[in-house]
Amino acid sequence: MELGPNDNRVYAVPVIDVNWLVFAPFDPGRGFRVDPPNVRQSLIDLKIVMSELKNLTDGKYVLTPHSGTYCRSEYYEGDILGLYQEAVAGGADVGVHLHEEIKGVGTRFAEMDHVTAMFLACKQKLEAAGVRPVAYRGGHYAYHPAMNKLLEDNEIFVDYSCCPKLDFPDREAIWTEAGYTADLLPDNLRRPWPSQRRSRILEVPIGSDGLGTAYANILHIEQSEIDNLERVWDAVVARAEAQHAPQIVHFLFHTASVGEEKWLKRFRQFLDMVPRRRGQFISSAEAQMLFRDTVREMVQ
Repeated sequence: MELGPNDNRVYAVPVIDVNWLVFAPFDPGRGFRVDPPNVRQSLIDLKIVMSELKNLTDGKYVLTPHSGTYCRSEYYEGDILGLYQEAVAGGADVGVHLHEEIKGVGTRFAEMDHVTAMFLACKQKLEAAGVRPVAYRGGHYAYHPAMNKLLEDNEIFVDYSCCPKLDFPDREAIWTEAGYTADLLPDNLRRPWPSQRRSRILEVPIGSDGLGTAYANILHIEQSEIDNLERVWDAVVARAEAQHAPQIVHFLFHTASVGEEKWLKRFRQFLDMVPRRRGQFISSAEAQMLFRDTVREMVQ
């Protein structure tokens, strides 16, 4: 199926966080619990996810390996790099994914010297293994405005941090001005976007029904039932039809979730549903191309 700016369809990037259970630094109900990473299990989980995606999305997806306060380098070294190489060879992307939380306290995402050092360390480890990162994603939807320059300076031009209308200043996750489909980030994403100069970074938000920012309102696979995910998806499709323009979004799943059979089943059901309901899986590069063609079509 060809990409088309005149096709009122939803183009979706599967985003897969490479992580472990349990990670809940903002959840007092679980005592802000963060278990030690289990990389051996993560290797098994990632192989399962990659197999599912190869069969159901033709290998189009983005892996975003966790790096953060409680797991700095385990997912950026060792045997798991070979799986990233295999994924990229099959058409997938890899992105840097930072989690700079401090349990029960807040985050360090506003400390740009720290964030820059952590980002560069991850990027360099991937590149040393022959894996070029092409995207970024902030943990818990965090994105400080200063990230624009850091990403541009490192030739990373696609971001998957946005949950539209989310407002968590203590997490540096402020998306109150963002729209519901891909757009170029402005200089300050926390002010109205239309009047600002735009960066070169394409923001691809998580799919949303536009009714809120709770798990029930977005395409976070583990955190919703399949009927509700279908409802949110249909809302995105309806938006494309109402606006007579394609919608470019992402949806989120985690490698650690394959250990729960109900979550893996839901993931398979969702992937199977997308092409049957006016959806198409795309890569980061295809998201950029489709966005450019859509904008070109609108100004002609």
